[in-house]
Amino acid sequence: MRPATTLSIIIIFTAAFTSHAATSDDGSLFNAAKKGDITAVKTLLAQGASINAQDQKGRTALMLAAGQGRHEVVDILLAKGADVHLRDKDGDTALKHACWNDNIPVIEALIARGADVNAASHFNITPLRAAAMSGHAAVVKILLSHGADPNIRGNDGMTALSFPKARQQWEIVRMLKEAGARE
Repeated sequence: MRPATTLSIIIIFTAAFTSHAATSDDGSLFNAAKKGDITAVKTLLAQGASINAQDQKGRTALMLAAGQGRHEVVDILLAKGADVHLRDKDGDTALKHACWNDNIPVIEALIARGADVNAASHFNITPLRAAAMSGHAAVVKILLSHGADPNIRGNDGMTALSFPKARQQWEIVRMLKEAGARE
């Protein structure tokens, strides 16, 4: 093999390995955040993992941790500068990921850092609608107390009120109506 060919192979191999290593580090941060592995999250961030990197679905470590209710990990990521306004490929924010579940400490932490309670996805689904669809009365109450608009309609024409009313979740219906929700 000629020296120039050997050098080319080494350069190509090194570039491929370096590219894989960067993806692997970011993937490890995603996995650690989702699992709530505080030690791994701190270690990966100290090693330079990109805090706002996005996976193939556009999700960040913050979104994954928020969706799993990993409050301590969310706090670490926020303290290190994770962006609460980033959106995944569906247009969802970390707050909306948290609102599908009953993750009150996570929701409060995200709102305290400036998360938009009315941020709508590409389908025009807001965190309030996600909480109402999931039947999480306490989350609905928090979002309304921070100015969530109960009248934002999804692309399907429905509002946050549509789902709890159909499911006879009267506490949520009452809160939404008191906040000015219209049918």
